[in-house]
Amino acid sequence: MGLDKLTLKSCGGEFTVMVNPNEFHLREGINYSGSIEKRNLQFESYEKIGITFPKIFLDTTGAIPKELWPMDGTIKEMIYKLKKVVYIFDGDSHGPPIVTISWGSYRDKARLLSMDTSYTLFDSDGAPLRAEIVLKFGHHETYKEIEAKANKQSPDLTHIIEVKAGDTLPNLCNKVYRDSSYYMQVARINGLSSFCYLKPGTRLVFPPLND
Repeated sequence: MGLDKLTLKSCGGEFTVMVNPNEFHLREGINYSGSIEKRNLQFESYEKIGITFPKIFLDTTGAIPKELWPMDGTIKEMIYKLKKVVYIFDGDSHGPPIVTISWGSYRDKARLLSMDTSYTLFDSDGAPLRAEIVLKFGHHETYKEIEAKANKQSPDLTHIIEVKAGDTLPNLCNKVYRDSSYYMQVARINGLSSFCYLKPGTRLVFPPLND
């Protein structure tokens, strides 16, 4: 039994590829501040994980038997179905859809960064018969994943804190930065109209701050 085909799912539907790609790429990176020459680099943040599928192959010439990929339609219709899954604006999330990527044992949730389509074969009327698509995604991070990356003992990293009853902004700033005087900056970053009352359950962002 071969490897399951790459499948993309979202609120816009489901798309399974005709032929599995030969490869896919994961890119992870770290951002630093400071000067390499002065050897004083300081950690700033992790980059979003990049996921690239370098070739999604579509073909309507009959080269791929229907029993292997039963989707009907023209290349244009196939691409539209793919776009519904990965590209077209989702009103509920106010952005492109969150896509579940499944391929063998690999599972991830991501949002599309770019979709590049090359048309490589045409009929006598100029209608495309074959296309190759490159999909680039950015990993979709949950709050728990963001929090897991943060070293809770370091004021140099971004923290996301859920407000509990009795919390005040100065006290939370003291906890994160060991300095309560940052409360005005944190209030501005989070768009708070008042720092005197914090609603329990609210999630606040405490980024690295400079004096």
